[in-house]
Amino acid sequence: HLPHLAPTYASIASLLIVGGEEALSVVDRGALYAFLLRQRDGETGGFRMHEDGELDMRGAYCAIASASMCQILTPQLTEGLVEYVKSCQTWEGGIAGEPGLEAHGGYSYCGLAALSIIGKAQELELVRLIDWLVHRQMGLEGGFCGRTNKLVDSCYSFWQGAAFPLVKEALRIKKIQREGKAVGEAETETVGEFLCSQLETVLLERDLF
Repeated sequence: HLPHLAPTYASIASLLIVGGEEALSVVDRGALYAFLLRQRDGETGGFRMHEDGELDMRGAYCAIASASMCQILTPQLTEGLVEYVKSCQTWEGGIAGEPGLEAHGGYSYCGLAALSIIGKAQELELVRLIDWLVHRQMGLEGGFCGRTNKLVDSCYSFWQGAAFPLVKEALRIKKIQREGKAVGEAETETVGEFLCSQLETVLLERDLF
């Protein structure tokens, strides 16, 4: 089989879970870095899943997460990534697999998580993303669907649900940057206070407050 970013990511994550840094020592990081560079598309900043394979948001997440876990994440790998992910955020607010396609729960998580890893998720249009995410939860079942007008699927409890902590952190960083503080400065606000402050931010951005 061809080397592929999905099993690469899964293998590295498994090693990290079962054995930490000691287990990761079996990874040839030089060869891994060279593979990641080959999958990077210089024109878009995205990543192909394998040699001459599909170029979509899964590749971006798998590549960036793998590099981060192995501590080989460099500016050379991340060049153009922010612009690539932003180009896939749709008019709905979610993120598509490729520019011009429909917003999708799995791809939204992948794009958001990839930018979260490099500390750039706050550059997305977060208000629109939140709006899209919360409207994917269906009132009857309580679960989430992956796309507009689609059925609930249990897998999206992760893809959509796991996006909310990442969005919260991106909003926190955005707020700190707007106030001219250092990212990482201790904050003591409760969850309720945080949500109220973010609601105020949304209303201000929409000129409704």
